[in-house]
Amino acid sequence: MRASRFTGVVIVAALLAGCGADPEEAIAKADAASGEKLSAYSEIITEAVDLAANSDLVQRFCKNGLGGPCPANIATTLKTYGYAGSGVDLAHAFTQIVADMKDGEADFSSSDEDYLYAAYHVALGRDPDTGGAQDNLRLIQDTGERKTMLRSLLQSSEFKKQD
Repeated sequence: MRASRFTGVVIVAALLAGCGADPEEAIAKADAASGEKLSAYSEIITEAVDLAANSDLVQRFCKNGLGGPCPANIATTLKTYGYAGSGVDLAHAFTQIVADMKDGEADFSSSDEDYLYAAYHVALGRDPDTGGAQDNLRLIQDTGERKTMLRSLLQSSEFKKQD
C-alpha cells in the first residue's frame, strides 16, 4: 500500500512541477507511460491531469489510439475536442478524435459503436472483444454514460499492465 501512495505523491508532485511548462514540448520529449506508472494513473484517473507534467500519459493515448507518437499540435487538438482537465476527460478527447478518424468526419460526434471501438483503442490499444463490447455498448446505450464506460477501461487491470 505504501508504494501506491508514494507513486500517487510522485505523480501529484510531477503535476505541480509541470504547471507553466510548454505542453507541446513536454509531450514531444516524453515516452509512453507503462507498467507501474499506468497503474498509478489508473488510481487517480478522475483527478486533474496537466498535459506537460503528465506528458507520458498523453503519449500512451497517442500510441494506443493514433498508432504512434503524438503529432506536434496535440495539445491544441485536445482542447478543440473538449479536454477539460481530468484523466478521463483526456482519454475522452482522444476517444472522440479516434472515433472521428474512424467515421471519417471531424464533427465531434460519433455513433455509440464507433465511440466504443475508439475507447478500446485509446485505453487498451486493441479492438474490443465480443463479450466486453456487448456489455459496454449496452451500458452506453442504457445510460448514455460514455465516460463511465471509458473510466472502467482506464481502471481495468489490462490498462495497468500495458508495456
